[in-house]
Amino acid sequence: MKAAFEIILSYCIEGLPIICRGTIMRKTVLIIEDNVTQLEMLRRLVLEVNPLAEVYTATDVNTAYAVLMDRTIDTFLVDIILDTTRPGDSSGARLVGRIRKMEKYMFTPVIFITSLEDVTKYAYTDLNCLGYVEKPFSPETVKQLVEKALYFSTQKDDNTFICFSKNGVFYPIKVYEIAYIDSMRHVVTVHLANGSTMTVPYKPCRDFLREADSDNLFQCSRSAIVNKNFVLNIDIPNGYITMRGSGDKVEIGSTYKKKVLMEFGL
Repeated sequence: MKAAFEIILSYCIEGLPIICRGTIMRKTVLIIEDNVTQLEMLRRLVLEVNPLAEVYTATDVNTAYAVLMDRTIDTFLVDIILDTTRPGDSSGARLVGRIRKMEKYMFTPVIFITSLEDVTKYAYTDLNCLGYVEKPFSPETVKQLVEKALYFSTQKDDNTFICFSKNGVFYPIKVYEIAYIDSMRHVVTVHLANGSTMTVPYKPCRDFLREADSDNLFQCSRSAIVNKNFVLNIDIPNGYITMRGSGDKVEIGSTYKKKVLMEFGL
């Protein structure tokens, strides 16, 4: 980590753009497991593999379906049996069958968590899963499969819009046009790539990121979101990001410095 700080400091002094190496991407993971204890254990294992992962959880098919339609999921961990009160239940597998019919999820990695003795043929041949883990599962086995799965990304579309509401009027803005977003005193300012700005009513950064569903936007403080495509350099010692084009400086929150480094693989 010391070397990473030195690299960033030298770039800031020389005024050169950062060259990203081995970037650790933020990934979106959906865990579908009816056992709350095992679900929480799986969530912790995913975060051990990738601390930047945004982990969603669901204990039933309906909740899971709502999440995967609202967000773009990069990896699924799915318990085949989600309703233990029904003999022969395989609702988790049926959900994956529905997922595979969606174009964007056709090849998204799926890891099955199962207590069934043999699902190999169905899991690998029919549902094209990355792997499956038998219960009681080994934490190391799960982590190895998750690490492999997180090498892949489900395609996200930066041509999508975020709709901002102001005085009863809705303004749709494409994600790729946003340079950065900051807020002060519950007023949010959206800074666009063309240099213009728009002030909109307050909304938490987490809500903006969820609506944008983009790998290029990341949070660098409690009140700021930055688009990677418009970053000129990052000054970790002084705690700010300089934006390309405008030269604006966006604050890096003290608790976000490590996450910012990880966003750029440093």
